[in-house]
Amino acid sequence: MKRIAAYHKGRELRMISHLDVQRTLQRAFRRAGLPLAYSNGFNPHPLLSFATAAATGMSSDCEWFEVQLSEAVDPGALEADVNAALPNGMFISGAFEPPEGFGSLAGRLRAARYEVELLCADAREAARVPDALTNMLAGEIIVDKRTKSGVRPADIRPHILEVSVEKVEGNRVALLVLGRLQADGGLRVDSFVDALLERSDAHASYGIHRAAMFFAGDGLLPRLPAE
Repeated sequence: MKRIAAYHKGRELRMISHLDVQRTLQRAFRRAGLPLAYSNGFNPHPLLSFATAAATGMSSDCEWFEVQLSEAVDPGALEADVNAALPNGMFISGAFEPPEGFGSLAGRLRAARYEVELLCADAREAARVPDALTNMLAGEIIVDKRTKSGVRPADIRPHILEVSVEKVEGNRVALLVLGRLQADGGLRVDSFVDALLERSDAHASYGIHRAAMFFAGDGLLPRLPAE
């Protein structure tokens, strides 16, 4: 039987990899005494899957996963027991039991919202970002994309649903980005930010926080506000 929940990865843990997250959750499940279901074969492992992987360097509030159990566990009890076993900076929420035939998280995934904070070299560079963003969104946004056949140019504009400048304050710029995200790919926010900085002729460090994921389906998972 399956349980679905979201894990939250705080900014203090943003540099841990997806593999590290997977191992951390598995250890927490064992410490919490969950009746995990395991794969068959020579090297059995807990049946745990994710809607998508969180990139190293990105914090998140919405990394949805599903875990298979060998016997029923109340979703509320699962949350409490697992959170007691997780390290500081990580916790789970929103646990529920999906109905029969619910399908995979990856198959339902449609989009994600990101909070981006730019720390520009100076206030003049920060001030150029809003106009550069407007101009950039008016046409193609060509970036180098790594594929199985090598690096090649690709237009990421179709993957961008919405972008807004939330704040420009001194040398800081806050952006809100809504991008497509599906099992077969989607918006690489770091590529978008790099293209924006190049278009702005600005130099900046930046942080990316995934604030929400959106799914197709019957509403048990978050859906795009327009749907």
